[in-house]
Amino acid sequence: MPGPIVREYKNGSIVYFERDKSDDIFVLQKGRILLTFTNTSGVEIKEDVKIGEFFGVKSSIGKYPREETAQVLGGASVLVFKPAEFEAFVSTKTHLIIKMLKVFSSQLRSVHKQVREILGQGEAKNSAYELMNVAEVFHKNSHLDHASYAYRKYLENYPDGMYMERANVLLDLTKQGAAYPISMPELTYKNEGANKGVNLQDMLKTLAVPQSNSDFNPNSIVAKFDQASTLLNADKIKDAITLFEELTERTDSVTGEDDQAIENALFYLGKAYYKGNDFGNALQIFSMFVKKYPNGQLAKENLYHLALSNEQVGEKDKAIQLFQKVASMAPLDDSISEEAKKKVKAIKK
Repeated sequence: MPGPIVREYKNGSIVYFERDKSDDIFVLQKGRILLTFTNTSGVEIKEDVKIGEFFGVKSSIGKYPREETAQVLGGASVLVFKPAEFEAFVSTKTHLIIKMLKVFSSQLRSVHKQVREILGQGEAKNSAYELMNVAEVFHKNSHLDHASYAYRKYLENYPDGMYMERANVLLDLTKQGAAYPISMPELTYKNEGANKGVNLQDMLKTLAVPQSNSDFNPNSIVAKFDQASTLLNADKIKDAITLFEELTERTDSVTGEDDQAIENALFYLGKAYYKGNDFGNALQIFSMFVKKYPNGQLAKENLYHLALSNEQVGEKDKAIQLFQKVASMAPLDDSISEEAKKKVKAIKK
């Protein structure tokens, strides 16, 4: 069996992103790695990996997406195992197994404590707030079934609660298979008994998060982007295309969030055409994105879909070139790079 390999990372590199799918297991040999994740209460947690510690173990063995983002600070050298190599390595090292069990047990106790608080069995701010918060964390992480269940439980237990209309709005989105709306203000703790029966607009005015002029304006750029994304997720391709096209032509942007929504709308317009098997128009849109936003947030994902579109229309050589370019783009170890490499091998067969 081949052994693990060593990878060198520069400062700021990403070993993997949260929600990436990969079975690699890592051990830090030298340098510094920072893990960033969101706990069950929606709080962002940052943890350092110590020299000699493993990370990425649970998601690899459990075969589920990464739970955290692993970022390199100041450069690092990392040993990389495949699951079988890792199992063979630790099988004769009882002290490593015990060490990992202690880590996992500590994490489970932390989760258990948070769950007890959510259920009102421990020290929690307010059980209604905690239940709503858990529902939204599930929604933000695309666990729509869990989110839907938690929203329904909130509405069953707090039918006159201050988050009632917010819960109904978000519950409807989960039923449509829609992502958590980026225009939704952050959930803010309030005394549940103080605001029973208020409507959604009044409630939003009381939230501590400053609101931009576009928040909850149904004709705003961000709201229209959310609407178009919901239609696309619900497979209402034609309606989604119409809205995304309208967004790409908007000239009334007033915030950076508006600008980003317009940029993203062009990519998702191409994705909508691709999803509808209109590969000719998809090619045009993805190519337009390359010219207009060469360094955009979605540049790598766009190039990957441009390669997919070329493959669909029979341009295999061009598709291979594009997939190879995608695989060489930073970060090198994310799921898009891995999928691009697999595509190159599959086309060349």
